[in-house]
Amino acid sequence: MRFLVGSYGKWESLISAIVFCLFLFLNFVFFAAIFEGTSIDDKSEFMILFVNCVLFVIISLPLITRLLTKIPDSKFKEFLELPDTDEKFTYSNLSSFLGDQALSSFLATVLIVTGRDAIATYGGGLAALYVSFLFVVALILAALSLVRFISHFTRYHWFYYALAATLSTSIMFAFFNVGLRLGA
Repeated sequence: MRFLVGSYGKWESLISAIVFCLFLFLNFVFFAAIFEGTSIDDKSEFMILFVNCVLFVIISLPLITRLLTKIPDSKFKEFLELPDTDEKFTYSNLSSFLGDQALSSFLATVLIVTGRDAIATYGGGLAALYVSFLFVVALILAALSLVRFISHFTRYHWFYYALAATLSTSIMFAFFNVGLRLGA
């Protein structure tokens, strides 16, 4: 397969280009308002910097992926404790998945609660950097836990794998949403 940008093929490059256009459009609207004389409060500064940080992470995924390929697969698999194909699914696997999702949910709650205080204390710029960092870390923890969990189902029929992936992804987003709502 031919890659256009980093590890992205045609579709991934198209999606990345669309996200980059969204990034440019949001910044254009923001800076156009500044040039018209609109004053920028802390919440507006926070919003634009937070969105820029998250979109920057999304846009830089090909580079991040390329850097991660330098890590040997065996070390990465060992670090994540991905199961072998003959390993049985046990209660501790389910418990570990739910615990990791609870940690991610807790980070989302911490993100909201401390983010409000950070805006009031340090202003929108530093608060946006802090909150976007916590946001990305919480999503990475949730996603890695999801990958570990659904990898147990790769040896089964595609239907069971799809069902497990759909249900566990729903659980991941439900936990994360609960954490965000508790903080709000």
